[in-house]
Amino acid sequence: MRAIITILLLALLPTASFAQDYAIEAMSEAHIRQSIEVAWTAADETGSMIEIRPLEEGARRVAYSYLQTNPEFIEAPEQPGDYLLVFTHGGEVVASQPLSVVMAEATIAAPETAGAGESIEVSWTGPISRSDMITWAERDGEAIRGSSYGYVGNSPEGSRSLRAPADAGEYDVVYRTGSTILARAPVTVGSISATVTAPATVHAGGSIDVTFEGPENSGDLVTFGDRDGDSRSGIGSYVYVGNATGNSVSLRVGETLGEFDVVYVSNGRVIGRSPIDIVEASVEIDGPGEVHARFRFDVAWEGAGNGGDMIFISDTDGNSFDYSYVDPASATVELVAPENIGDYSLVYRTRGAAIMDTEPLSVTPAPNPPGELIVTQNRAALGSGDAVEIILDASGSMLQRIGGDRRIEIAKTTLTTLVNETIPEGTGFALRVFGHREADSCRTDLEIPLGPMDAAAVTSTIAGINAMNLARTPIGASIAHVRTDLAGATGQRVLVVLTDGEETCDGDAASEIAALRALGWDIRVNIVGFAIDDADLEQTFESWAAAGNGSYFSAVDAEGLADAMTRAVATRFEVIDAEGNTVASGLTGGDPITLPTGDYTISGGGREVSAAILSEELTTVGLD
Repeated sequence: MRAIITILLLALLPTASFAQDYAIEAMSEAHIRQSIEVAWTAADETGSMIEIRPLEEGARRVAYSYLQTNPEFIEAPEQPGDYLLVFTHGGEVVASQPLSVVMAEATIAAPETAGAGESIEVSWTGPISRSDMITWAERDGEAIRGSSYGYVGNSPEGSRSLRAPADAGEYDVVYRTGSTILARAPVTVGSISATVTAPATVHAGGSIDVTFEGPENSGDLVTFGDRDGDSRSGIGSYVYVGNATGNSVSLRVGETLGEFDVVYVSNGRVIGRSPIDIVEASVEIDGPGEVHARFRFDVAWEGAGNGGDMIFISDTDGNSFDYSYVDPASATVELVAPENIGDYSLVYRTRGAAIMDTEPLSVTPAPNPPGELIVTQNRAALGSGDAVEIILDASGSMLQRIGGDRRIEIAKTTLTTLVNETIPEGTGFALRVFGHREADSCRTDLEIPLGPMDAAAVTSTIAGINAMNLARTPIGASIAHVRTDLAGATGQRVLVVLTDGEETCDGDAASEIAALRALGWDIRVNIVGFAIDDADLEQTFESWAAAGNGSYFSAVDAEGLADAMTRAVATRFEVIDAEGNTVASGLTGGDPITLPTGDYTISGGGREVSAAILSEELTTVGLD
């Protein structure tokens, strides 16, 4: 039983009246490292503190606390024994009382067995002193430095998960206060393994599907490693198994040739592998040989092309002109010829900057001065079977300001205008948002499930979205959900990702986009980069969009964002000449298209209109 004792040390003070001005009141017994509440009175608190001292004469204090609040708190020492709680003023003891410190008591419970790296549930009772923790120790021995741990104060319910050590063996889960172990529970940690199935070969820069069976512990991943060696970066991508669809993941390889392994990694150890050889890729391009200046033309390619590869025009001095990232699902790209006549080259370059093929291109003057065409449309040509999904980045960076307004507010205003003025009422619509629910989280939420768009309801939902500081950017994980978000659509699907930054949640957006295309849907993946000041990141976004049969749009301010989002849901059209050949394509509201004079048919969104192109004139037609 703990008694409350107040002792006034009159002998230490010159007069009784002065002694009555200083006093302390606290428990007489406490367990080790317990926070002790000390009430005090003082005529003058300046320079005053409370201390805990051993009883031995001249012993140094083992704890102290300056007077800042009343009552004040001081932590009992970790060594049990008899001590003196003293009140000092100006370096002199003005009050004291005895303090007995006893051992604390705790209990801990855990499963008897666990797999290496497995997360197990541990429960406990204990004093819950400052920084008390549960962690791992050698069987009947000391705590293991660097092993998994958790502070008990962060789990008021008295239980939490704890990751087992990576090596099989006999261990204890322990309740530890300071360096003292108060309780332990034995756990036998067994070895674990995994199986990995992957293709035997892959072309440099290509993608593979991998299946696996493993413990699926938190943090487990599938990636690449040296043949019969450790995993390492620089060979290819990786996917955390927790983000996998079932027991399958898609990985991309780099362009380093050689013999490697696809590996399953748990707790930093390779526990399963499958050999794979990265072999040289081969691509050939086939261009028209000769084109008229400023005209659009197609370039065909054949071979092991990958997302992120590009075909571009280069002159003899190495200057680059128009380019297009390849879509692995399409055997052609469209380019615009340079304005100046002369000799050029068509160049196929991989994501890793390897030149795979070149072909000469001669740019000649048009026989007659060409004209230009612009195709407009007030509302996107989308029907009830079609669907638009917008993925909105509401992470912490969207709190930055442009011209006095936060990026997120500009984005919300833009989206509100888009659903009220551009996307037709009743169009299939879904809205997914990330970064607005939890700080330091990769959470992504479907705020509006797919259904006929109700502009008023969508506007209300948008108004309630706010960016959260420190929230992260799970672009890949958000795109991964689209396969279920838009599963109910029956027509064309348009996905628009609006973001102001790079992936920060270890996702693989390129692989997720490839998986969407593999579903066989009529889908376009458009990416809108808002206030992106990283040219390399913009090129990455552009390559993702190309692989998704879509386009990348860049915006630096509110006006630019409104234009980019409008173009992201715009109607795709084709320009067909009098002989029935498709000679150009584009999006409504886009840049003018240069064409030879003549009569054409513009086809898009289920509509067709005629256009006569006149020399050196701009012709505008509408698809409404």
